[in-house]
Amino acid sequence: MLKQIKNIPLSRRMWILAGILLVFVIIYFSGVLAPAGVMVEIKRTKIVKSNFDFIYEHWKEEKLARLRETEDFVKITESSQLKYFLKLCDWVHRQWPRSVPDPYPLGNALDILKDIRSGKTGGFCGQYAYVLADVLKSLGFFNVRYVELWSNRGKNQSHFVVEVWSDRYEKWVILDPDYNLYYEIKSTGLPANAYEIRQSLFGGPAVAARPADSSQMIKEDEQAHFYANFAASLRSDLMRHVKPLTIGDRFDMFLFFRDRNTSDFYPAGGIPYTHVSERVEDLYFDCNAARVEYTIDPGTRDVLLSFYTDGSMPNFKGFSASKDLGKSWVELPGNRLRVKKSTTPVELLLTPVNMYGKPGCLNTIKIEFK
Repeated sequence: MLKQIKNIPLSRRMWILAGILLVFVIIYFSGVLAPAGVMVEIKRTKIVKSNFDFIYEHWKEEKLARLRETEDFVKITESSQLKYFLKLCDWVHRQWPRSVPDPYPLGNALDILKDIRSGKTGGFCGQYAYVLADVLKSLGFFNVRYVELWSNRGKNQSHFVVEVWSDRYEKWVILDPDYNLYYEIKSTGLPANAYEIRQSLFGGPAVAARPADSSQMIKEDEQAHFYANFAASLRSDLMRHVKPLTIGDRFDMFLFFRDRNTSDFYPAGGIPYTHVSERVEDLYFDCNAARVEYTIDPGTRDVLLSFYTDGSMPNFKGFSASKDLGKSWVELPGNRLRVKKSTTPVELLLTPVNMYGKPGCLNTIKIEFK
């Protein structure tokens, strides 16, 4: 064997040695066979991002506090996040009977509720959506947006709904406060977003409309045809606006999803939106997420964890961690944590927290010192 190695030219031997060293370096830094004998398993190490920027409502917007103080939706409670969203959707639906918004009100809940209750104007899908979005934001759910829908059953058939990020399911979820419903993927029972409802129209997994109020009777496919074409808003900071949104404003601030199934939906022809994308991730990106990186201290064999949201949580405050599977939580002073060598496995839960104290999606970190 040694004789065979000696017969290899020196330059080639150097390249082989360099290759072997590179393999060990990769293994070392990957933590698979770190010299400390530490195994680290992390649920989330990357965050899916959109190529488009989103403008969120600022947590200090004073109209958010006024909305909480003047309306009784703050009394609504529910342990399940989705059921909580549905109760809020139902609350908005019951504030007024569907009517025509003439004159067209401002795009914030305070003015909409005041003008409709006084008889100055009416409200249909758009007003229900604006109010629900503001209710959600006022409670700390800032990852909320408006979705404009266009049917494939003829031009100028449109609808307006809300999508809110669910930390429980780690996905966007449609809420329709006008018809007081949401959609469920039949095969999984998971709440559906606009893209999934749209896909069901073109051969994807079937969805069914479900009532926000369980006593309400609806048809399973009610209004699903509207989702054949859709655009999601790139901003939700409408509470400070002093003028109602025009049609042109919406076309400028929404991102339209286009693919081979896009139909000719607009009366004037073409796609009227300024922003258009065929990339699903531009509309369906991760929110309220925390990714984790780690290194191993070669001297102490401690694991050094670093946490990042990559801008996925609006109005971000900090991180919280739990060492007892969520029974108790500790606010971290920064974005780093040292886990000292232990004779027993360590399992941590991590979540980002916003300025209203709302936690985000959970990340799990398992560490075993061998």
